[in-house]
Amino acid sequence: MDPVSDYMVKVVVDIDSETSVKEAAEKLDTCGIGSLLVKKDGHYVGMVSEMEITRQLVAQDRDSKITSVGDIMNSEVDYIDQEEAMSRAIAIMREKRLRYLVVRDGETVTGILSVKDLLAFYEKWFKLIL
Repeated sequence: MDPVSDYMVKVVVDIDSETSVKEAAEKLDTCGIGSLLVKKDGHYVGMVSEMEITRQLVAQDRDSKITSVGDIMNSEVDYIDQEEAMSRAIAIMREKRLRYLVVRDGETVTGILSVKDLLAFYEKWFKLIL
């Protein structure tokens, strides 16, 4: 079975919880990614993605320059071990309706698995059965 580590993005980008949402959006754009892990006092405390920015900021007409990432982040971050099978990751993402799943090796964050990464997994398996 294919492990999650074969498909995850291995570059983890984070941001401090006190940073403005405007700066977070700029970082997402600059890095070409859809989510950032949020840090406070050196520990991961949540995740902010395009979804939170849209729903918690834009839809509520909040000011991106004065609203902090910590004010809109999702503090319920789901994790999976990097050696787990992709089928397990897909099940978790489907069940919890997640677009991003944080990947760890023990307690160390090693990557992010997104719905886009699932396409590479499915592409490989479709090629095998065709």
